[in-house]
Amino acid sequence: MDRGEVLRKAVWISLALSGAAMILISGKLVPWIEVGLPGRTAEFLLRSGFGVMLIGILSLFLFSGRWVPGELVDPIVLDHDRNIGRLVGAMELKGNGIYIPAGGRLKEERVYVPAEDKKLPLPRLIAEQVLIVGTTGPSMGISMVPPGSGLVDRIERDTGRKFAGEELADLPEALERLSKGSGLIRSISARVKGDRIFLEIVHSRFREVCEESWKMDPMFHARIGCPGCSAVLSAAARVSKSPLRIESVEHKGGKVTYELERW
Repeated sequence: MDRGEVLRKAVWISLALSGAAMILISGKLVPWIEVGLPGRTAEFLLRSGFGVMLIGILSLFLFSGRWVPGELVDPIVLDHDRNIGRLVGAMELKGNGIYIPAGGRLKEERVYVPAEDKKLPLPRLIAEQVLIVGTTGPSMGISMVPPGSGLVDRIERDTGRKFAGEELADLPEALERLSKGSGLIRSISARVKGDRIFLEIVHSRFREVCEESWKMDPMFHARIGCPGCSAVLSAAARVSKSPLRIESVEHKGGKVTYELERW
């Protein structure tokens, strides 16, 4: 088992344990624990705890093998997307996702999904945090490792070039390494206009996964994205060196179009 697989398993186990801890802290299922939390916060902890715990368990179960036959990859990844999408929906997270590159106290990148669709300042995130509970309801949310970040890491290792070392003006050329290097994405076009970034993604290997995820719930792409789209968003955030909020996303004719805002 290589170091990368060990780290991934550690993250998934941490998610499962964090979810279980959140359920306990909520005091909803263990009323003898006196936590003194407001009703709304306790309810959010309970919902999020179940969701985060199941995401960790499912990830550990589905992706712990060192080798998976090619014909099984699509259904496994699709089931994973479906489960994450349903869990995020069950947690009633309404805000669009914000892809945040690593930096400062945040040792690895995250996608932060706010509980409510309001443009509030980002909370302070650290790698160990999964559930974000602020002083008010709108500042709540979850923080997780983007599902496509592993693919970006692999491309960086194979090419010996970090996306964070690229300039934003060179974003289109930088993202070409992701499409040509993975074989999973047919083409990626990018355009930068002020604080806005426009992406157009055409999948190849995981096209069916992306399309089925969209049919399942279009908001899934606005909050997190399928693994292929997530990889592009992760790479774009690394090049941008700033958080990228998903403003809008469309899926038409096999193309996924994102509009992102730099924060």
